[in-house]
Amino acid sequence: MAAGNDLVLLTGATGFLGFKVLVDLLEAGYRVRIAVRSESKLQKLFTTPSLKTFNPTKEQLSWIVVPDLSVKGAYDEAVKGVKYIIHTASPIPTFDGGDAPDPAQYEQYFIKPAVAGAVGMLESAKKAGTVKRVVITSSVVAIVPFKYYMGETDDRVFTADDRIPMAKGPYRFEFEAYSASKAAALNETEAYIKREQPGFDLISIIPGWIFGRDELITTAKDLTVGSTNSVLARLLLGGKNEMGYNGNSVLGDDVAKIHVLALDPKVNGNQAFVTSISMEWESAIPVLKQKFASAIANGHLSTEGKQPTVDINIDSSKTEKTFNLKFAPFETQVKEVASQYLDLLG
Repeated sequence: MAAGNDLVLLTGATGFLGFKVLVDLLEAGYRVRIAVRSESKLQKLFTTPSLKTFNPTKEQLSWIVVPDLSVKGAYDEAVKGVKYIIHTASPIPTFDGGDAPDPAQYEQYFIKPAVAGAVGMLESAKKAGTVKRVVITSSVVAIVPFKYYMGETDDRVFTADDRIPMAKGPYRFEFEAYSASKAAALNETEAYIKREQPGFDLISIIPGWIFGRDELITTAKDLTVGSTNSVLARLLLGGKNEMGYNGNSVLGDDVAKIHVLALDPKVNGNQAFVTSISMEWESAIPVLKQKFASAIANGHLSTEGKQPTVDINIDSSKTEKTFNLKFAPFETQVKEVASQYLDLLG
């Protein structure tokens, strides 16, 4: 795919997935404008090995500050002159309970920003008149009823075409509110496109757990808190969790690549793509034994971790066929997280 000199607006570039998308966009030849909430968050981007190596010019990489993504018209300036938009920014759970919002604030923290940010982006894109495609990051929790994540599973196979209504509150815990926010954002953005016929199309990317090396993490401790990687890292460090987690994951590099490939006009718009493989959490333990024996021996990693798996069948074959790729196995995801943790230990 030849990017030419096309300008892409990217949100979420200061996060794990968004940064990987940024690097892939630059390497593909796109000009990128990133929307950030404050300039203070930019500095860590430019200290990463990838951006130091690429050393983008101001023409190749620019930025604009959008303090509140949920305000009406928040993106009006950001979208001017833009041909494509990739919207990865959205509230995520704290995973480890640190700095978690009060349950009474779940709707304000998760639902409203997710919907307002995504739909607001589409409204701004319509005003701009130059946008041809918007790619939005969704999640498998947006297409699978929440009861499945609580262990009430069966043999049903979910695809990128499945949709569920947004579960109403009050929500019992973060993950339930987060799931509702992703379902609401997916449903509302697709409804907007059908209703408004805005002159551009929409592609939704639907990943499972996203694991892999994160250049924005600079300490071993930071890898174990507040991100999807932290959930896997705690297992690799011997953490024990009795609650089952869904066995659907993807390598960060793979899902980032799909976001960029989805800009290709040869890919039909107004559709969704699942980016996920099936895995068993505790299959990470044999990987540690085989690949990281010395780290286990010196106590840096542990084979004593426990994490039950909730099996949910999600079919990503359409994605692999459309983009002509094979998703990396869970073993690769484990090796990347474990290797980065050990590298950061020094």
